[in-house]
Amino acid sequence: MKKTVQIKELKEKDEKTLIKELDDENRKLSELKFKAAFRKIKNFHEITEKRKNIARIWTILNQKLDEKLNKEK
Repeated sequence: MKKTVQIKELKEKDEKTLIKELDDENRKLSELKFKAAFRKIKNFHEITEKRKNIARIWTILNQKLDEKLNKEK
């Protein structure tokens, strides 16, 4: 249920907001990987969650781009 709500929220956002959110998620992922290397985090599952969120954002961005290209044709 949580994932579907999150996906709906992402689909409602415009491309600039999604790109900004993608940048934030990538930055957070880098921080988590750095902390994981030095054993500073206890929940390593956060890294997997961030990677999945990044993939969701990329998927929605690609869908929006595809829709835009199809409308132009």
